[in-house]
Amino acid sequence: MSEETIQAEKQENVQQENNSSENKIAELEQKLAEANDKILRSLAELDNVRRRSREEIEKAAKFAISGFVSDLVLVTENFFLASENAPKEEIEKNQAIKNYADAIVMTEKELLKVLEKNQVKRIYPLTQKFDHNFHEAISQVESDSEEGTVIQVIQAGYSISDRLIRPALVAVAKPKS
Repeated sequence: MSEETIQAEKQENVQQENNSSENKIAELEQKLAEANDKILRSLAELDNVRRRSREEIEKAAKFAISGFVSDLVLVTENFFLASENAPKEEIEKNQAIKNYADAIVMTEKELLKVLEKNQVKRIYPLTQKFDHNFHEAISQVESDSEEGTVIQVIQAGYSISDRLIRPALVAVAKPKS
């Protein structure tokens, strides 16, 4: 073999090694880019899971008292019934009955304060527009009031934040025939 042939073969071998190295580098760079992409996606997914978990925990804490409040609103409404149906004339005549009626009203107010402190709101929509999100119409009554206005509250509703616990049962105005 001639010196030129050997030199050509050496150059060809070097060229092949360079091509092979370049291919390996390109392959490794591609694998690195894929690995970086997977890591970034995993981190984003982890952040999403953390955020969703935090939101679920906040919701659970916020609405954990829903069952308790559902039972407690019955007691609250009984206080309202007691004060609304108290014999006004007898209360004015007898100081002991007046003290008793005042105690019921004070207890009612304190109970409402405690409920509001825990983001529980009483829905008593008398003279408001009917809202199907918070009210349940159980009758329509002919009235001079504007159509769709709540003219009677049969039972007050309750909500925690914006979540409805119990809708207000109402009678809604309809135009006279």
